[in-house]
Formats: sequence, C-alpha cells, structure tokens
Amino acid sequence: GIPLGKVVECVSVINTGAKYNSEVFQFSVGLNGVGTKAVNALSSWFRVVSVRDGKCAEAVFERGVLKDQRTGTVKPGVKNGTLVEFIPDEKVFNDYDFNVEFLQKRIWNYAYLNAGLVLNFNGEQYVSENGLLDLLDSELDSETGNGRLYDVGYYKGKQLEFAFTHSNNYGENYFSFVNGQYTSDGGTHLSAFKEGLLKGINEYFRKNYKSEDVREGTAAAVAIKIQSPIFESQTKNKLGNTEIRAWIVNETKAGVADW
Repeated sequence: GIPLGKVVECVSVINTGAKYNSEVFQFSVGLNGVGTKAVNALSSWFRVVSVRDGKCAEAVFERGVLKDQRTGTVKPGVKNGTLVEFIPDEKVFNDYDFNVEFLQKRIWNYAYLNAGLVLNFNGEQYVSENGLLDLLDSELDSETGNGRLYDVGYYKGKQLEFAFTHSNNYGENYFSFVNGQYTSDGGTHLSAFKEGLLKGINEYFRKNYKSEDVREGTAAAVAIKIQSPIFESQTKNKLGNTEIRAWIVNETKAGVADW
C-alpha cells in the first residue's frame, strides 16, 4: 500500500519508494517505483486511491499533471489497500489494444508464485493451490505428446521453490523467477538450480552421470526470493547475483535427493 501522505509523490515523483528499507520489503524487484510513474505519465487519465484504517487519500492526474486530490474517510468495513485506474493516452499509443494473451500469462505467473492468491480478469478467476507444481503441470499438459516420464517432483523452502520432471521432448525447458519477476534469460539462480539437480540425482543413485545426460528432456520451474537482486538490464530478464550460487546448489541437491 501507499502511505496516505505520500500518494501524489509515489505516482509522480521519481526516487520515491519504500524499498530502501529492507525491513519493510524483504523481497522486491523494483526499487524506485518507476512503473507507476511511467503509467501515470503515459495515461490520459490516472487515478489512485489509498485506504488505510478507515481513512483514504485520492489523487487524479491527466497526462501526468495533478488535477485533483483529496483526503477523507471510508465506510466501515472497507479493507486496506490501493486502487489504481488509468486510461492509456491515445496521443502516445494511437489506436491501442491490450494483448490479452500476454496479460493472461502474466496473471497466471503471479497466481503460481503466490499459491492461494485469487486474481480476477475479464470475469475469470486465476488461482493456483500448488504453486510451481501447477505451472509445470499446465505447461506439460499444453504440449502435445510430451510424455512425462514420472510425476512432477516438488520442493518448497523459505527462499527456494522448484518443480521438475523429465519428458520425451528434446532439449530442456525452464521457467525461472526472482521475487516474482519472470527471468526469461535465467541467470545465476537457474544455473545453480541445474547444478543442484545434477548433484541431487547423482547423490541419490550413487552415480556420476554427465550433466547433458541428466538434463536432456528436463522440464523445470524454479523461483527464489532474495533481498538485493542485481539484474543485468532494466528489463530484468537475467539475474547477476553470484553470492547466491552455493546455497541454491546445496538446497536443490538436498531437495531433489529427498524427493
């Protein structure tokens, strides 16, 4: 949520954010709240309302310029939270359209990463009870002739969650996330997971299989939570933190062997 006295700043003034305090946000992706400011600047109409303990603050912008703001109270029973409404600016985007398929995939990712969270979009509910286990099941079920070789293996720890199986497909198929952000290009967390998977399988079977033999046909999803993620670009597609490698390898290895 947004503090009532900071509603205008949080959606319009750069470098305004709560994430400099690691006690407030343990695991986050963004830092300065640039996302809300960019949406505000690129909207012909933008409204934000913050509700906290019966009180509320509201601000309305047009093309990034503050047009109206007010504070007040809300009816009894209204939950704490933040409401954001916006209309994309046609002067910027011309005749725009929303990519529904992209949005559905993003919403499903949030559901898988937050088991039990209910998301509503266009009259449909998106909810996952089993986290990454559901993600992998869904991805494999959508493929034709995937022929998974065994039930999906699953592990969930405090900062690491993963699911894996092997199928008759060629190559490898991975889905990796950092603090809820989909990292399409992987990074150190994914390479550490792959190493841990190999070590876990070798330990359990007391073999010395080569990595390419174990990883061929792998389908896996891995999500980690870390305090200070370092991404290799602003698009946050690839994680660069090197200090996380050892614990991910060890925890993955133990989780795979236990399973």
